[in-house]
Amino acid sequence: MDFSLIALCLAIAYGLGSIPTGYLIAKRAGIDIREHGSGSTGATNVWRVVGKTAGITVFLVDFAKGIGAILCLQWLIPQSEPWLVVAVAFTAIVGHSLPVWINWRGGKSVATGLGILCFLHWQTALLALAVWLVIMAIWRTVSLASMLAALSTPLFLHLFAAPTAYQLFALLGSFYILWTHRTNIQRLLKGEELSFATPPEKQ
Repeated sequence: MDFSLIALCLAIAYGLGSIPTGYLIAKRAGIDIREHGSGSTGATNVWRVVGKTAGITVFLVDFAKGIGAILCLQWLIPQSEPWLVVAVAFTAIVGHSLPVWINWRGGKSVATGLGILCFLHWQTALLALAVWLVIMAIWRTVSLASMLAALSTPLFLHLFAAPTAYQLFALLGSFYILWTHRTNIQRLLKGEELSFATPPEKQ
C-alpha cells in the first residue's frame, strides 16, 4: 500500500473536517461565534446566535464533511480496508473540533460524526437519531441528546455485527464526543446546562 497516498487521504480528511463552517457563516453576519453563546462553532450555537437558516446550513455542511473525506479516500485508494476508512473518518472528526485555522476552537463533531455514520452504517445512524429525538423530546437539551446518541452507537453496531473497525470507531468516537462536551457535562452536573429554547441573551 502506498503510504504517501494514505498520508494524503488523512491530510484531506483533516482539511475537510477543519473547514470552520459555523465560524465563516457567522462571520458573514458580523459575528465571531466563538465569543457568543457556548463559544462553539457548531450548528446548535450558530442556530441560537445567528438564526435558524444559518444553523441548518452549518449542520448540512458539517454533516457532509466526513462523507467527503471518505469519498476522497475511495477515489484515491479504491476498495480501502475498513481500518483505513475509520482512520480517515476519525481524522475528519478531530479536524472539525480542532481546526488549526481558528486556534483549535471548533464544534463538537456531532454533525460530522452523524454524516460518517450514515455513510458507514445507515441503520445505526437511524437508531442513534431516534435516541437523539427521544432525549430531545423529554429534556430539550442538545448536549445530553448528542452524548447519549453517541454512546448508543457502539451497542447498535455490535448488535448488527458490523465490522470490528466500525465498532472501534464508534467506541472511540463516542468517547471523543464526550470529551468535546466536557464543559456541557460540568454544566449538566451543576444543573446549569442550557435547553435548546434558551434565548442567546441568557447564555
